[in-house]
Amino acid sequence: MTNTVLVVDGPFEAGTDLVVEGLSAARVPVFRMDTRDFPSKLELQAINVDGCWVGSLVTEHRRLSLGDVRAVYWNRPGLFEFPDLSESDAHWARGAARIGLGGILSSLEARWMNHPARASAAEFKPRQLKVARAAGLVVPKTLITNSPEAVRCFVQQLGEVPLVTKPLGVPTVMHHSHLETMYTRPVDLGGLGGVEVTAHLFQEQVPKGFEVRMIVIGGACHSVRIDATSDAARMDWRADYGALKYTPIPTPGPVSTSVRAYMTVMGLTYTALDFVVRPDGVWVFLEANPSGQWAWLHEELPLAALISHTLEEWCST
Repeated sequence: MTNTVLVVDGPFEAGTDLVVEGLSAARVPVFRMDTRDFPSKLELQAINVDGCWVGSLVTEHRRLSLGDVRAVYWNRPGLFEFPDLSESDAHWARGAARIGLGGILSSLEARWMNHPARASAAEFKPRQLKVARAAGLVVPKTLITNSPEAVRCFVQQLGEVPLVTKPLGVPTVMHHSHLETMYTRPVDLGGLGGVEVTAHLFQEQVPKGFEVRMIVIGGACHSVRIDATSDAARMDWRADYGALKYTPIPTPGPVSTSVRAYMTVMGLTYTALDFVVRPDGVWVFLEANPSGQWAWLHEELPLAALISHTLEEWCST
């Protein structure tokens, strides 16, 4: 038996390369795959023996015994693709692949960063705010609605506090001619048409001293201060990366304690959290992404080494 780290990622996750390099340097066996390689480049063989799945994953060059997997790094794998099938047949095949391959992978007796079921459940922003508040974090006043009138009432409740809106789901929309990215933006009460189409999130605009991206790995909090120098970046730092300055900072003890409680409730071993730090020094939780990207902060913090070292420790136990 060879204790192995299973790495399941997609085609655009450059940070995973750094994690795999770290594991290889430590001589930890790694089997890397993308779910979208199934079934054209990946073969599954699994039989249930006394309640356990026994079998292997096979590529052109490698074979992995399911029983050898001790740790799994799950990082945005691709969607199943069946280009040779009709759309109706492809829809059926994707469902079978999700339940079959996905079911075998999710049944592995290993430590996960993160288990896909836990990561999926942790993506719901309304639940994030509820759990964060229960864990002791400060959260902004928030409205989720499809009613324009409810938005106007919420504004009256807030008084003079400005209101912003941000996407609840994927922050991009593919139009016929271009891709549109939706950033946090101020609310125009005269332009609420379309609110009734689906659920929207409206939130009090928290005064900003600066912002923080926190990466939590295996219970340890790693915080980076983000200072913005443009109007677009001050509203939403994702809108103008060139106007950002990053500085690693310590995480206040009470915030770390609350974040660890949040992680326990969510069942996560990794997440990326966003905070606004008010001018009075209070950290206000905005949201968390259980599959949040981290490679762009690699120069500020040794995140790849921290992830690979955690996986190495899990693999050896």
